[in-house]
This record gives sequence, C-alpha cells and structure tokens, in this order.
Amino acid sequence: MSLPDFLLEVSRVLIGLGLAVFIGVPLGRLLGGKKKIFLEKEEEKGNPERERPDPEQFGRARFVAAGALLLGVLLEVQVMGSALTPRHVWRAGVLFVLVASLVYSVMVVAPKARYYDERSSSFEENLRAAWHARRDTARARGSRIDFFGFLLALAALVLG
Repeated sequence: MSLPDFLLEVSRVLIGLGLAVFIGVPLGRLLGGKKKIFLEKEEEKGNPERERPDPEQFGRARFVAAGALLLGVLLEVQVMGSALTPRHVWRAGVLFVLVASLVYSVMVVAPKARYYDERSSSFEENLRAAWHARRDTARARGSRIDFFGFLLALAALVLG
C-alpha cells in the first residue's frame, strides 16, 4: 500500500469516527434516558435528574470528533489534490458547517445558559423566573443546534 492510499484510508477512518460521534451522541441521548439496563440503584430509579444524560457530558467527545473531521478532510484534500469530485466538495462544506455549529453551540450558547443559571442562583425565589426562562431559551437553542448538527452529520454520511 502506497503512502497516498494509506493517508486516504486514514482520512476516511477519521471522518467516519467523527460522524459516528455526531450521529451516535444524539441517538444515545435520545435512547439512553428511556430504560436503564445495568445495575441501577433503587434510590436512583425515581430521580428525575437521572432520566436523561447531561448534554455537556459529551462535550469532550464532540470536540475530539470535530478534530477528527477536520484532520480527515485536510488529509483527504492533501492526498487527492485539487481533483476533488463535486460530492467530496459538498461533503467538505457540510462538515465545515457541522463543526461551525458545534463551535457556536459550545462557545456561545452553552456559556449563556450557564451564566443565566448562575445568575438565577444569586436571586431570591420570586426573581429567579426571568433568569430560568432565559436559561431555558438558551438550552432550547442549543438543542436545535444539536439537532441541526445531527442532520448535517447524516447528510455528510450520505455524501461520503
């Protein structure tokens, strides 16, 4: 196997792993809260906070996946040169928007939600409602962006 062929396979693996995270994490969050199969304690069964995993729990995996996507696309472009097929150009554009949506979600929307949550804890009960509403709005925006990223990852998978 020649070096360009090896680098092309590495780029495909990196892109595949990145897309697996961007597709698998939303599916895991969707399906993960339904039923616990392994060793669940009795006191955790009625706890509503344990129903769904925290979206920030998968933040590190999403950053690693974004890096794998970028590295995979850069390797693919380097190996294949300027003779990319239109399908690969469209996929690279979709992957760019996917990574940009992740950056916006993590760097803008999530800090706003955390800020609103921290501000609400410093006020009394009757003044917290406005901050909770802002926090819920920011979390809803983050959920929409995550869903958009999921659709982009599926589109990149189809184009790939």
